[in-house]
Amino acid sequence: MTVARPTLAPRSVVSRRGLLRNTAAVSTGVVLGAGVLAACGDSAEMTEDMRIAQQLEPLSVAASVDAAAATALAARAPDRAAALAVIAAERQTHATLINDEIARLSPDLARPSSTSGVVADPSPVTTTGGADAAPTSAAPSVRDAAAAVTTVDDLRARLSDARSAAAGLAIAGQGYRAGMLGSVAAALTAEIEVQLS
Repeated sequence: MTVARPTLAPRSVVSRRGLLRNTAAVSTGVVLGAGVLAACGDSAEMTEDMRIAQQLEPLSVAASVDAAAATALAARAPDRAAALAVIAAERQTHATLINDEIARLSPDLARPSSTSGVVADPSPVTTTGGADAAPTSAAPSVRDAAAAVTTVDDLRARLSDARSAAAGLAIAGQGYRAGMLGSVAAALTAEIEVQLS
């Protein structure tokens, strides 16, 4: 009696050279596919937008601090109350305009706003400990920073620093942003030279 041998399915023999060639082809395809997908996204633009938003953020906070400081100083310097009220209103407008541009560029970096402008105290609040723990501020608040401005000369120095920062970014910027920052710098010059003279 003859025993039939089971027939095995034909095996595909892959040589080392073929394996290397197929691996290289798949790797190249993955790299090219990733490159195409990266080119479709706007990650480079987003990175640039975030960088610009980060540069604008201190200007927005400084404008809020200046507005709060001018309001507080008006009570202590009644002879300059009218000029300080103008400065407070203009600096709050600057804070809102700059924050709107930040929100356009990178919404995560924008401070909360209300119908009357940027919320004055953007400081993040954290708690340390359990549920009964008191909240602590992670950074100095706008109110605290404004309280440090005790004289008109202090405010003048802050406005001068803000003017330099806005002018520097206006020169480096382009389009609407450069014009907006140039206008802020010009308004700061008027506040220093006219309102506080």
